[in-house]
Amino acid sequence: MLKITTIDTGVQRKLVLAGGIVEPWAAELNRAWEHACDSLGERKLVVDLTAVTVISRDGTNILRNMKNHGAEFICRGVYVRHILRNLKRLYEARAEELTHDGGT
Repeated sequence: MLKITTIDTGVQRKLVLAGGIVEPWAAELNRAWEHACDSLGERKLVVDLTAVTVISRDGTNILRNMKNHGAEFICRGVYVRHILRNLKRLYEARAEELTHDGGT
């Protein structure tokens, strides 16, 4: 399960996540992120991952996409820090896997 809480201030919109970023909740995070970006304006988007317990491949891809679009992350703990530091490498490894498996 994944709980997503949105906190708005004048300078930022924060998505506070708690639980696992795995299917089907990874898709829900993607929808929440897209909705959060709709009316962001000049504010920055901050994603608080301090209460995240597990991140699947789908979740990693969503976080990478968020990072590529300027989201900032708050995290604690070795596991989530490792995922965030290696978003690009993990995505490239997955793409390489798909290439070798024939795209399935």
